[in-house]
Amino acid sequence: MPFQPRTRDDWHRMEAQWLAPYACPSAGAHATRRHSESEHAYRAAFQRDRDRIIHSRAFRRLKHKRQVFLITEGDHFRTRLTHTLEVAQISRTIGRGLGLNEDLLEAIALGHDLGHTPFGHLGETVLDEILQGRDSLGGVLTREAHGGFKHNYQALRIVDALEMKYEFPGLNLTAQVREGLLKHTRLKRGQIQYAGLDLALVHFDWDHSATVEGQVVALADEVAQRTHDFEDGIRAELVAPEQIRDLEIVQQVEERDRLRVLLDKSLYLYCNRLINGLVNLLVSDLIAQGLRTLERFVQEKNRQLDFDAEVIHFSPEVDVLQSQLNKFIYQRIIFHPDVRGTDHDTREVLRSLFRVYYEDQELLPTNSSFFAGPRQHMHAAERPRRIADFIAGMTDSFALTEFERLQQHGLALPQVDLNALRLPRKQ
Repeated sequence: MPFQPRTRDDWHRMEAQWLAPYACPSAGAHATRRHSESEHAYRAAFQRDRDRIIHSRAFRRLKHKRQVFLITEGDHFRTRLTHTLEVAQISRTIGRGLGLNEDLLEAIALGHDLGHTPFGHLGETVLDEILQGRDSLGGVLTREAHGGFKHNYQALRIVDALEMKYEFPGLNLTAQVREGLLKHTRLKRGQIQYAGLDLALVHFDWDHSATVEGQVVALADEVAQRTHDFEDGIRAELVAPEQIRDLEIVQQVEERDRLRVLLDKSLYLYCNRLINGLVNLLVSDLIAQGLRTLERFVQEKNRQLDFDAEVIHFSPEVDVLQSQLNKFIYQRIIFHPDVRGTDHDTREVLRSLFRVYYEDQELLPTNSSFFAGPRQHMHAAERPRRIADFIAGMTDSFALTEFERLQQHGLALPQVDLNALRLPRKQ
């Protein structure tokens, strides 16, 4: 008998045998898409979502977007793309330990930061201040609020409307993936108002995802941030070995993995083994605590899907340790003067772009898919959100190139040291 390709139905049967009873199966997920389309012959719904995210333009742009350090700081610091890949890897590791749907985990993880701006969280703050009416750009805008900006809402806007690859707007992802993108970080209900977002089927009144997979990605994002921001800060020599060794979580990993001997031999190797140990400690705790919580939840509720409670979290003991680590990272690395030293210039670049585009729409690039057609047809009420869409989609390098292009038009722009933002300072 000749070999036959595995079909979508074959995959559904394998999931039924392999997945834990609380996992989210691929069967039936196709029906939650916003636009009707036929199913694929051999790809299940969540695999198809993952593939669509990987092939999107927004995903490709992540490689030139800042995580903590500017992308010109050095070759080995994380970018938004490498962070995304680490979240996907950690999510799948936790998911495999819990018996979850790895295609769903990977789709959410790979798409979770599609809505991030250039220049990291600073860019998000700048756009939010403008769209909340707190920054009028020197009187160019009124103090009217235009809904604010947050990258998880923007990710949903991208996959629902802004990506243009098919006969329908957006990527037409399943509700389970869309919910995971929206809820990988805080919702800030009442503060953020995105007009036109389709919130059906994403349990918007819940803070957490209704799937265990969505909850896992949210915690994997935190594990990745804690550990790679910590490692990048050590590599950049923002913190000394004696400072990090005061942390209780570091002391536990040192003791468990017998790392102290490495300090005298190789600080480089010590750091590598320390980060590995931290990831292992946090991931192992999430798996162990998750299994305990899931067992109680399933027994008490006698149900499998739509988890109306948070079931993935750290144990109380490890939660204290990872919180201490997070506080250390923010105080000693994220807000270190060497990291924040370019904030003024990057802020002025983004504010200037928004102001100039708002004052003269003809200065918007003509090849942008965000602004196809005559600029004057853009309704005044939607202009701030559309400009925010365009700026949020920029890479760090493109934002600087745009600023330079506008300078060449002879516009009155603030003095910005572009070389400080472009030239590498570390290797």
